[in-house]
Order: sequence, then C-alpha cells, then structure tokens
Amino acid sequence: MSPGQRSSLFCEVNDRIYELLESADPDLPGEFLCECGRDCGRRVELLPAAFATLREAGGIVRSPDCRRPRFSLLRREPADGVPALG
Repeated sequence: MSPGQRSSLFCEVNDRIYELLESADPDLPGEFLCECGRDCGRRVELLPAAFATLREAGGIVRSPDCRRPRFSLLRREPADGVPALG
C-alpha cells in the first residue's frame, strides 16, 4: 500500500471513529490513527470537537513524533559564492 493510499484509508477510519464518538459521547476522547502515510502505527488521543476543528481547517491527524522532519538540508554559501547542499 502506498503512503497516499494508507493516509486516505486512515482518514476514512478516523472520520468513522469521529462519527461514533460524536453520537455516543462527545465529551469522551478517542484514539485516532496517525495519518502521516508511513506505517508508523501511532495513535493520537483527541476529543471529537478537536478532531472536527482539525478537519474544518483542512488538517490531518499526525502524531507529534511524525511532525518532526526526518532530516534537514542546510544551505551553505562557500567562498566561491556557489550554494551547496550539505
């Protein structure tokens, strides 16, 4: 399964979890699947209202661990003025 397919599937599952929580007890937090697209298996605890706010803003559920970049590229200007990645 591609990362995009996994993310879409987990979005659908989370939407269903939200519907069930909202109809049963909107004050009860639920465990939502991380929608990062990787096979991370992390869960994020959210109240239904927080989930709805996230979706209204066009956001996806992401574990705090999946928000950190895995690597970063720093631009350096060498003496000759030609940018280099490193």
